[in-house]
Amino acid sequence: LAGFAAYSQLLWLPVATPLAGVALALAGGISYNYATEGRKKRQIRQAFNQYLHPTVIEQLVNQPERLQLGGEKRELTMLFSDLQGFTSLSERLTPEALTTLLNDYLTEMSDIILDTGGTIDKYEGDAIIAFWNAPLEQTDHAWRAVNAALACQQRLAERRAAYLERSGIELHMRIGINTGQAIVGNMGSTRRFDYTMLGDAVNLAARLEGVNKVFGTATLISGSTRSQLDATFPTREVASVAVVGRSEATVIYEPLSDGALENQGEIFADYAQALQLFRQGDFSAALEIFSPLSESDRPSLAFAMRCRELLEEPPEEWNGIWVLESK
Repeated sequence: LAGFAAYSQLLWLPVATPLAGVALALAGGISYNYATEGRKKRQIRQAFNQYLHPTVIEQLVNQPERLQLGGEKRELTMLFSDLQGFTSLSERLTPEALTTLLNDYLTEMSDIILDTGGTIDKYEGDAIIAFWNAPLEQTDHAWRAVNAALACQQRLAERRAAYLERSGIELHMRIGINTGQAIVGNMGSTRRFDYTMLGDAVNLAARLEGVNKVFGTATLISGSTRSQLDATFPTREVASVAVVGRSEATVIYEPLSDGALENQGEIFADYAQALQLFRQGDFSAALEIFSPLSESDRPSLAFAMRCRELLEEPPEEWNGIWVLESK
């Protein structure tokens, strides 16, 4: 416009050179951004696309400084899940049918974990390993993890009939959750790495998944996880256990669905009383309470059997801790 205005006054205003300079600068800036910052954003999306929710990925893309590559020590809430009887399931189905069923199941569970802001660490066969509070901070990570576990159990219950029709086996899932300090970050070789976690707290979460087999429960959380939940969150104290590989006792809890305390409050109260007697070493009195409860309560059945064992072979020293000898 300036050039045309000047031309109307018989003046020549050289505008082609500065316009060409602006265009070249703009093209160069876009190219540089695409090659550097744009590439970094693509790398972030590609690296986390498989185990983070898209909304979380976008937060990392917009704020890449919140992503610390390498390892860092952070408090996490970790979840380990496993399907009961997966070996039998794999023997009954063809590889194609097993793969289809497993992918369906993993998709259902993973969607719940991702929707609660969880990070999928890895899949190991039918097992899912996930954690919360990394790479982005979540002040309510324990609450998110426990609610994700309850939602996964509920979703599996809704799909159980359909899975039974497809596989001939009722699918049940065991979940262990723990909260504690762990090392989290991109770990591996320079050519291949995973965003994963390491530490003793991680091992405890894995052990708690297996402890469900002892007490007949579906989901167990550690005392450290329970301490970060609201006091009104429905849980029941199950036991004090020493898992394999740890001498320190861990108090474990079973998270409950809405309405469970109202429907089974009397059972839970009697269980708490018997548990206290068990810790005091009064196995006979504890057995009297656990025995009638064992008809409808799996943890009570486990304790009734344990009380009979201890009555037959009384321990020389007793501290109220159930020492587990298998994973």
